[in-house]
Amino acid sequence: MIHALAAKPQAFRFSQLRDDLLPTPQYHQLWQRAEQQFDPQQACKWMVSVLRFAYDHDCESPLAAELLQQNPLPELKALQKRFIRRQATQPDIPAKQHTIDTYDQLLSGSWITQEMAYV
Repeated sequence: MIHALAAKPQAFRFSQLRDDLLPTPQYHQLWQRAEQQFDPQQACKWMVSVLRFAYDHDCESPLAAELLQQNPLPELKALQKRFIRRQATQPDIPAKQHTIDTYDQLLSGSWITQEMAYV
């Protein structure tokens, strides 16, 4: 549901499910603060983005705790920069490049006789 709201965050303001979408009392506090700090359109976009970050990055509690300590609430661009950068970081996975002769063995079927010799 939260991903659907990302396309139309203004629907969050009038949704009958809004209170159900806010997972904890901390997120209710964040919504109240967002409404006070931002104009209505920005508040909806900010809250939907925060909910999406929490869901996508599995950091619901730590994110809420961190945001509640900040006064004023961070702008959406700062949050996006933080989470998009974190998401873009991929671990290095070493890859072994096989030699040409192993491909020749694969194509000729000789790898079968090698495996049988090990058994």
